[in-house]
This record gives sequence, structure tokens and C-alpha cells, in this order.
Amino acid sequence: MFDSEVESSSFSGSPRRITFRQFKKVNNPHSIHGIYPYRGKMSSLDAAHVIAQLPCGSRLLDPFCGTGTIIYEAQLRGLRAVGVDNNPLACVIAKGKTEPLDREETLARLEETIAEARALSTTKSMNDAARKYFHNVTADQIMRVLRCSSEFSPFLLATFYGSICLAARACNNWLWTSTSIGRINKPLRKVNFYSVLQRKARKHIDHIIGNPPVTIHKHDTRQIQMILPRSSVDIVYTSPPYFDALDYTGYYTKIVMDILGTDRSSVRDGLIQRYASYKEEMWNALYAIDKVVHDESLIIFVVGDRMVRKKLIRGSDLFSEIAPWANPCIIEREYTKTASGLWDTINTTRRKEQVIIWDLAAGGRK
Repeated sequence: MFDSEVESSSFSGSPRRITFRQFKKVNNPHSIHGIYPYRGKMSSLDAAHVIAQLPCGSRLLDPFCGTGTIIYEAQLRGLRAVGVDNNPLACVIAKGKTEPLDREETLARLEETIAEARALSTTKSMNDAARKYFHNVTADQIMRVLRCSSEFSPFLLATFYGSICLAARACNNWLWTSTSIGRINKPLRKVNFYSVLQRKARKHIDHIIGNPPVTIHKHDTRQIQMILPRSSVDIVYTSPPYFDALDYTGYYTKIVMDILGTDRSSVRDGLIQRYASYKEEMWNALYAIDKVVHDESLIIFVVGDRMVRKKLIRGSDLFSEIAPWANPCIIEREYTKTASGLWDTINTTRRKEQVIIWDLAAGGRK
């Protein structure tokens, strides 16, 4: 592990220092963030380390919040947090992590739902696209819960969606990774979905804080000025959509969306995940974000590299070019203990990620 420091003059009359670390592990098993295996999820340990150094009471925006890792960690440390993402499933999970709830009422609601699901005489069959991943008994139980889930809170929906992913792994004999699905491994194991759902709910519910209130917007960041007032954001902290155009509707999310009947193509159309148009679309997003920050805002982006025709393109170079802010400080670090690091080993590449910091109080705009 190493520490890197950047000096910021924001929020006080004297400079403050923020350290950025490279952790030997990127996951925290004792947290809310294992509730769902979203692709490209930021390290909660990294987010917690940075947010702990930010001024309490600041208004923090994550304009590409995904399932709310940064938003939850900001809430945990008393910041006023706002998350924006155009993926409806990700927004449900982010709300599930951050909205207040009554523990006993929530668990009672879950038990009532499972009892209702068991008592159904029949239910709709799972569609073929998703059913192939599950034992028939498990698939039937999932569809029974789905039919009875109309009154689920965001937390129970997040738990339900995460349990579908966990059950898919278990039915396939645990031969898939926690973030990627593989080939179907027959014979598929029969897994009691009701038990998976109950265990996951009990595991994560005690991590819910619900205060201070946070706001999650299902919205396109390229028009973020339509939902946030101008100059209202003190800190922007985010890991934007991956430079290598990762499909945020694929892998486990594909299975969940197929079960829910969500049109994945329409969701993809609203996301920034096409490499051919990435630069233009991200430029639009950055200039929209610029309208909601002020002259003393602090902006932190965590970005990565991309290999194009065997040529390495640094994410920090691209963002420094297209951002409306001047004089960025850039800290570079290698991927370690991550899926990206694994693929670098397989492909014999040496990609890195960069933390880009724009302190508008010191560097201003271009």
C-alpha cells in the first residue's frame, strides 16, 4: 500500500491535504455493497478513505453512481449526497442501500411475501433466456416471489435482485465468479431461493443507516442541470463509465433484467458505453456537470486505461483533454486484486488507473 497526497484549497482559508491509497484488497465483505454484483463497482474501501477526508456537511454528487457505493459511504460519514444514474436497476439498488427502513417491519414483510409465494397454486413461468441458468425448482420460486413483490421497498428489491444472482451462481455449482457468469454447468443444482433471499436480507439489513437523507435520480447526466440547481454542488466524486465501454446491462444484470422483462436495449441506449461515441458523450456529461458546480468545488474522477489496436490510451489523458476544468492533479496506480488486474495477467498488459483531481478554487476553468 502506498499513499499519495494532493493539496486542495477548497472549503477553508488554508490548504488541506487529501491522500489516495492503493489497497491490497478492494472489497469489504462486511458491508452493504455485496448486496448486488454490479459490474464496474468501485472499491468501497477506496471510497471510504477519500470521503473520510472531505468536509462534513458538504454536498457531494456522484453523477455516475451505479449501485451507490460512493453515495452510501458519503451518507455513512454525514455528507449530503446526490446520486445520478440512467440505469433503472442500479438506481433501485442504490436506493435500497440508502433509504431509511424499519428493520422488524421489513423482515416481517419479507416473511409474509415468502408465505404468499409458497401458497400460490401456479405462477408465470420464467422466460427461456433466464430459465436456462436455474434449476426448475429454483426458477419457479423466483417467479413466485416476483409475483408477490409489488409492495417491496427498495431494500427488499435490491435484496431480491442480488439473491437472483447468488442463486444463479449456486445452481451452476459455484463455478462462476462473483462478477462474471460463465457456461452453464449441468446438472444444475436445486437451490432453495426462499432461504437465499432470507439470508441475504438478514446479512445486509443492519448496514442500513438511512440518515442523513440522500437523493438518487434516475436521469441522464448529460442533462444533469435539469434536476440540480446551478452552483449547488461542493464535491463531485465519481468513477465514470469505463473507458473500455463496459456493458452495464450484461452478466448477472442481464439475467435479472430478463426475469423482470426489462428491455435491455432501451436501457443501453441511455448509457455511455459505446466506445465509438464515448468521447463526445462524455464531453457533454462533463460540461453539464460544470453547470452544477461552483468556483470552489472539488472534482475527483477515478478513470482507467484502454488498449486500442495494441496502443495504450490513458484515461487521464482523455479526461484532461475534454474536461472544462484546468490544471488537474493526476495520481496513477496499478490495478491490484481486481477483475481488471486479472485480465491484465491473462492478456499480458499493464493497464493502470488514474485519480484526477480538479480543485476549481486553485485551477479554475479552461
